[in-house]
Amino acid sequence: MIKKRIILIIVLYLIIGNTAQAQQKWSLSQCISYAIENNINLKDYEILERLSLEQARQAKRNMLPGIEASSGAGLSFGRSADPNTNDYINTEFFSSSFDLSSSIVVFDGFRIQNQIKYQQFRKQASEYNRLKATDDLAFNVMVAFFDVVYYKGMLGIANEQVEASKLSLKTTEKKVEVGLNAKTDLLDMRANLEREELNKIQIENTLETATLKLKQLMNFISAEEMELVDDSSVVINEQVTQPQQLFEQYTDWSPYYQSIEANVKATEKGLALSRSALYPSIYARGSIGTGFYETNTDADGNTVAFGDQWKNNKNQYLGASLSIPVFSRWGNRSEVKKAKLELERAQNNLDDERQKMFFDMVNDLTELESLYKEHSQYVKRTEVDELAFQAAEKKFDQGLIDINDYYIAKNRLANTQSQVLRSRTQWEIKMKILQFYRGQRFWEMEESLQ
Repeated sequence: MIKKRIILIIVLYLIIGNTAQAQQKWSLSQCISYAIENNINLKDYEILERLSLEQARQAKRNMLPGIEASSGAGLSFGRSADPNTNDYINTEFFSSSFDLSSSIVVFDGFRIQNQIKYQQFRKQASEYNRLKATDDLAFNVMVAFFDVVYYKGMLGIANEQVEASKLSLKTTEKKVEVGLNAKTDLLDMRANLEREELNKIQIENTLETATLKLKQLMNFISAEEMELVDDSSVVINEQVTQPQQLFEQYTDWSPYYQSIEANVKATEKGLALSRSALYPSIYARGSIGTGFYETNTDADGNTVAFGDQWKNNKNQYLGASLSIPVFSRWGNRSEVKKAKLELERAQNNLDDERQKMFFDMVNDLTELESLYKEHSQYVKRTEVDELAFQAAEKKFDQGLIDINDYYIAKNRLANTQSQVLRSRTQWEIKMKILQFYRGQRFWEMEESLQ
């Protein structure tokens, strides 16, 4: 009977009213899935990922030859050079030109290859950042979800306290009428009832704020009340692996850790890019062109036809150029030194994050074990406090104890019930974190089982 009462208190938030049947019931996985689909900030990470993908594709395209086409036409007046003979003439004439040129990098210190690798690592980092943002959103929704669960459970406890005080107040009123209790007892009970009513109102306000926060994370723009379904498992003792083994398992797949590693690799390629400026560059170029000149005439003084000039004036060019960096005021060397420092800084950041992640994991595992022990102890204590309150209630009705002893037993039971609820919801959060460390996105697993 006592255990059933504890369970009823914890899940009391599910009882909303007769109209609840028409409302959608939201599980934790459904809340997270809805948030992932509708959260505005997450869409920004998706845009950044598409941007980095395009940059990576363009880095590969840079290996292709560059091709340019140009054309020009003009009317010359006064003294000008004849494009046909290069002699200066004073005749007005029309001319046009058509050119097609191409160039390709033969060697540039592997700059293009390093740029491709750099952009690929940046693309990986952007992808991992989006996944990390998704995971962060899922955990924020989870915490907000269990906040609502907790405060709905607390509201159930507060309602039970108020109802118990109302019944005791009626009993005391009758006793005062027949002279079995003093009026001061009645005043004390009314004052305590007012305090409990105030506590209930405060919990209702906190619950409303917690629900609003959950809706905001989900981008759930609706005034309807959300009915949450807490289908979490019963608290059990969970045997976990050693922290070091779990940490290595986590870093093998963690988007957060992989993002930092990808940034380190991108920084390494950034150093290689800086070094490429120290090497010579070789480019091959070629062009083909033709033109039409009004001054190009035949033996009779007539302008040669456009088609004939197109063939006759055709010219081709093939060549190569070599560029050797000789002196750049130590600018290139300075860029290499700065790139080395950036790489050192990125590697140091990776080591720092590894340390933080490991100790955060150890702390979570320690808290998980502590919460299990706390919850087990509070459940046992609730059974004792329930019996103590029932006994105090009977004694108070019989006039064997005063009102202070009655409220001590009553408040102790309420406090223990709230601790059971607190330790249980916190244990659920830590348990989900443990599943995540193992590479299990719990919200995806729960959806696949539905």
